[in-house]
Amino acid sequence: MAVELEMMQLCHLIAEMDAFLEHFKKHSRVERSWLREVYSSVRGTLYPVVGASLGLSAEQLALAVVRTIQRTCSLTNPSLPVSYRMVSISELVSRQRTPCCSSLTWSTRQYRDWASEAEQVLPSHKALPRTNLLLIGCLCAGGESSPAQEASQCDGLWRVKDESGTVHCEIINPSPDWVGELFLFPTWNFIPQNAPERGVGVGGNLELVGSPVCIFPDQTTFDPGGPLNEFSGVRETARLLQLKSNGARLCVSGKVCVLCPLLDIGGKRFFCFRLQEGNHTVAILVMEPECLLWRQCLYVGHRVCVSGLRVCSLKGWTGHRMLCVTAQSRLHLTSGSQGTLSADPVDTQTETDSHVAEALSDSHTTITPSQSPTHSHTQSDLEAEEPMIQAEAGPSNAVSTVRAKQSKIISYKGVVTSVLNAEAGLYEIDGRVGLCLAFQPVQKWGGGLRPGVEIELHNVHFLYRPSPFTLPTMLCACLRSSVSVTAFSRLETKVMTPPQSNAPLLHCLLRKNLGVSEYLWLCYCQTRLKERLCPRWVSEERVCVVAERLLDYVLEGREQKREERRDIYREMLEEPHYCPVTEYYLGWPDCELMSVRELCEDMEKECWSSLSLSALLPPSAAHMTGAELNPALAWSVQSVSLLERAKPVMLVGVLQLSPTRATVQLHDHTARVDCVITQTGQSGSQCAMDNTAWLGCLVCVRHCTLVMERFLRTEFPSWKHLNQEEYITHKYCRLYIQFCVEDLHILSPSAAMINFSRERKSTGDNPAENDRCTEAEGDRRSEHGYKEHEEHERAVRERRNVEKETTRKRTAGKEGGEGTEEPSQTALTKRLRQEEEKTGMEESDKEGAFQPDDTTGRSDRRQSKRPLGNKATTLPQSSCVSRLFRLEVKQGVAFRNTQASKAASGLTLSFVAKVTCLGEVQRWERDPKNSKMEERERGVANTVEFQFVGSSVRWFPLLQPGSVYRLVALHTDDVGVLNWSQLPERGGVTVLCNPSLLVQPQWRIHTLTGPLLAEAPSQAEPLRLMSVSEVLHCSSLPDIVSFRGVISQRITLHEERGQTTSVQSLNMDTGMSAEQGLRVRLTIQDSETPGQTVQVYVDLSHCPYTPGLVAGATVFLHDVERKVSQVNNVYCRTLPISCLTVTGLGLCRPCPPPPMVLLGQWISAKAQHCVVGQVKGHIVCVLHLRLQWACSLCGSVFKQTGCTRTCPPCDSTSSVFQAEAKAAVEDGSGEAQVWFSSQMVAKLLLLEKSEWEGLQRHVRGKGHIRVFARGRSMVCETNSDEPLVQYLCSLCASNFVCRQIMLTCQLRSHKQEKAQLRKMSRGEREFLTKFPHPLQLNCIDITEETHTHYERQ
Repeated sequence: MAVELEMMQLCHLIAEMDAFLEHFKKHSRVERSWLREVYSSVRGTLYPVVGASLGLSAEQLALAVVRTIQRTCSLTNPSLPVSYRMVSISELVSRQRTPCCSSLTWSTRQYRDWASEAEQVLPSHKALPRTNLLLIGCLCAGGESSPAQEASQCDGLWRVKDESGTVHCEIINPSPDWVGELFLFPTWNFIPQNAPERGVGVGGNLELVGSPVCIFPDQTTFDPGGPLNEFSGVRETARLLQLKSNGARLCVSGKVCVLCPLLDIGGKRFFCFRLQEGNHTVAILVMEPECLLWRQCLYVGHRVCVSGLRVCSLKGWTGHRMLCVTAQSRLHLTSGSQGTLSADPVDTQTETDSHVAEALSDSHTTITPSQSPTHSHTQSDLEAEEPMIQAEAGPSNAVSTVRAKQSKIISYKGVVTSVLNAEAGLYEIDGRVGLCLAFQPVQKWGGGLRPGVEIELHNVHFLYRPSPFTLPTMLCACLRSSVSVTAFSRLETKVMTPPQSNAPLLHCLLRKNLGVSEYLWLCYCQTRLKERLCPRWVSEERVCVVAERLLDYVLEGREQKREERRDIYREMLEEPHYCPVTEYYLGWPDCELMSVRELCEDMEKECWSSLSLSALLPPSAAHMTGAELNPALAWSVQSVSLLERAKPVMLVGVLQLSPTRATVQLHDHTARVDCVITQTGQSGSQCAMDNTAWLGCLVCVRHCTLVMERFLRTEFPSWKHLNQEEYITHKYCRLYIQFCVEDLHILSPSAAMINFSRERKSTGDNPAENDRCTEAEGDRRSEHGYKEHEEHERAVRERRNVEKETTRKRTAGKEGGEGTEEPSQTALTKRLRQEEEKTGMEESDKEGAFQPDDTTGRSDRRQSKRPLGNKATTLPQSSCVSRLFRLEVKQGVAFRNTQASKAASGLTLSFVAKVTCLGEVQRWERDPKNSKMEERERGVANTVEFQFVGSSVRWFPLLQPGSVYRLVALHTDDVGVLNWSQLPERGGVTVLCNPSLLVQPQWRIHTLTGPLLAEAPSQAEPLRLMSVSEVLHCSSLPDIVSFRGVISQRITLHEERGQTTSVQSLNMDTGMSAEQGLRVRLTIQDSETPGQTVQVYVDLSHCPYTPGLVAGATVFLHDVERKVSQVNNVYCRTLPISCLTVTGLGLCRPCPPPPMVLLGQWISAKAQHCVVGQVKGHIVCVLHLRLQWACSLCGSVFKQTGCTRTCPPCDSTSSVFQAEAKAAVEDGSGEAQVWFSSQMVAKLLLLEKSEWEGLQRHVRGKGHIRVFARGRSMVCETNSDEPLVQYLCSLCASNFVCRQIMLTCQLRSHKQEKAQLRKMSRGEREFLTKFPHPLQLNCIDITEETHTHYERQ
């Protein structure tokens, strides 16, 4: 029976199709085949929807469809459009995955012209591709849950429906009478969309260009809901609202002046609009589900008639009455504003072109509703107002106060040229005007406001410079604004996900009730963070959380006058209008979020742009030869505080360790930068950072110092050539930042930091930071998006499967006598260890990132601290072993010939640390990280040497003497991996070296803090560091010393063979950061007595470059060699084991004025401790004076225009003038010989600038001249009758030079000479007396006594 029934139905269908084809006997075979497909589509997709309601058969419905298609195509092509295929809604949505357009009325030439016009508007985009598809369906009110929605579930959106499904559509100027009618859509665009959530499926948006063609136009009628003569105007209705009580029915006619967006609050959808007549307005509330479609039919400026309105009042808007739409209400669009319903064929291309021409002609017309309707502003008027606003905003940049401004209400019409951030509701109009739609509910635009779409804005807020990170001119829509599409975009754009009402940015806007300025900065911050941190460190879903914390940090300390809740009725209906966009801040927040790459590029640019070679030289630069000049230019440094920049700047990144530089670095996706970090110790002073909990933390850096070290290789002949850049043969700079950890703001803490903060919270330290870490503890897993975490979880799942399989086989083996599968478990553990070792560096650097144990609750954390039992069980998922140790001393990182593995050979970065192990190896079910020391971890202390080789040296900057750490080896329960090895005794010989342990790259180190550390066993005294004074003056010191001090000066030394310093670029294949042949001399001053200094010679050619060795930095120098020169000067030099640690970032302490010193006391051994002092005495005589012109290249005497050197000859043509004098000075307590350099000689002789220059000109002819004291007169080696010689001899012996004077002097380095034996006669007796060598001083400065006046003789 079933088969016979199917056969009968099939025969019936064939008969109906044949009857349908009888109407088209004269058509060709191709056309009849096309008609069969049309009939099948109508029968399958349209007839089940409208056939029964219209009372038509499938043949009649198909015939009406074909006749409508023929009428539509008759203007361009009288034949049937056989190249077009009829498509159902479900097929269009599921198969069309690229944007497209279709039109029955276009020819190929018309499409090309259409596409060319579209691409001329935005040349960076291409026009929509064309497809030949026929689309017919019913227009209906859409719902959200299913295609077929009840009227009570209407969402206020238009949809096209057939039997296969529905699709959201957008129509320009629709009519409410179109609901339920069957239409042919001649021209349309389809924009596919991605699903907003996984598992929802695909979707799309249909843009109906032009007006649809009704299949049965005779059935479209208008029901006004009452006599049209009963409609009253707005003026009369406003008067009746004051007289009639609630429940009265009214009909009103007027022009729409305000159209609010569709709202959904508590599951109830509604919208409001206002009708205007003169100065009178009346508000209408639409809540009826079947009337929500009116929102798409209303436009500001159009006249409408609404019937069946009821007088009511709102609880949220007390004291006011308004009109409410009822189920009997009808909307009538007057002529000119009503949607065009086409029953006859139309040329949609001509209509579209006319719309575009009209839009372009009025694209910059603006109207201010608050003013007279006849008064308007153009775009040029707005531009004329901008300079005035900018002038007002100018002074605000110079003050710290935030200036508030009032926005203006305007209307605007333009073309969307760019989508800045669809999720945030930010767009660009006409290439220079910004649009913010975030303060409106999310509108389901379907395809969205794509580039090229023409929109019309009414009652939007005009803002000028609300944020420095957006376009200067911004338009912001509120709950009173209306945004309407006047022409769809012709351009192809990427497939987008429709915006969601629960988007993180919008959710934060509503929850915090942000102003427009704060919201724009939040969007800017979210975009930058997404570019620089996703997905490695922060997942895309949690970027907004980090941006919100940054906003809170920026707004910290500023009182924001915001209401707790938004009053939507006040925003939509009340006059005068007030909303969150009414007031905004001018250009604030203005804090720029720079990436690490942008910071480095900006620092490098500033480094070279601010370079002044003359500023790097001392005042005596004019007297320096090339050999003295070029080393002074070889290295220089510039430091700038981040707070001192013209614009506030913040850095956001993750702290990690570098295995090739042995430094802490700040990372983001763009680049990485070295960091010199200190922390505040328990005593309140700065010390080097030792807390590993900071690794993996996402931090914001706002208070830091940008340091730029410049390295130059120059060949300047003299100071006169400093402006000629061709003498600079190579230049390079090193960039890094330095800050204190207390100045960091944690945006997302690591798991270790959470533990650290929890312990500090229990002790009451830094509650603000603890609260931030505690707040982030619950959601830190979702904030970070480590790919390594996913791989780790995958490995954990695989290990669990192996464990289950092993347990099953072990159970089966016990029952059936088979062995267990221990080898497979061992192989898995080995493979996991190999994977861990392969990525050990990255895993350890990012230990603050998600590990499996980070996601457990507190109960799991407590369980993780239980030691494993001694029973032979399967390996737990995160089992590990650990050992506590205290660092006693560490060597410096250097390239050493250390072979840590069979594959490794050659020089490798390494260092050795001497530690005290505080107990035995412990087993854990999970990584204990930096949790509190447990009682079971105590034990016998042993001294061990830890060897760090290869990538393990990354721990170097965080290992500080005296700190306690926990060494953890993951994925093992073998305690033997952390046991050390020791050479066995042979032949009764005792080995005196300490046992050693090679630290593996995949092992992790955690810093421990807490009260239990004070009771650690064998707490040894920390290594005492000497002061500079002790190093200088203690005679019983060993050759290897360790001391602390402040760097006051740094000088780059010559390489051997007199070559300039060669700087190796960082762009090496090995990634190392060593310098070739770089040696520097540091002058270290005593931190307590700045006058005491010692020079330290540092060789940086065999170790990674140490950042932070600049003037003002406090350094600890471990294991440096103390030496005494031939002239009895104490200095130090570094060894391969030496370690330099920067512990303070403060500026160099200003040296106090040198003390007044008597020469007699200075000669004594006690006074030798004073290096610099002031001497007030009398110049007895000038012992000698030497003036010469020296070749700037070789230093030989230079006469006239040439160098006098002959072997080998020198062809230099540049020279410098040099002068030197030595005078005997006595102050009544002793006598000293004081040496004066070139710039001091002119002050000694009291020569004016013109006199000094004239003297130089006279000396040039001779090349050099020297006069010296012989007896009581001055003589010269050459002709003493020359006027120049006589002048100098007379000048040096005059009272004009031999005068009372105050000198600032420094001890001169010289070889100590034995006392001289001299014969002294007194009367007739002769005495043989021993005279000590006079005190030798260098003059630094000359101060003339103000009460003394000299006149030349």
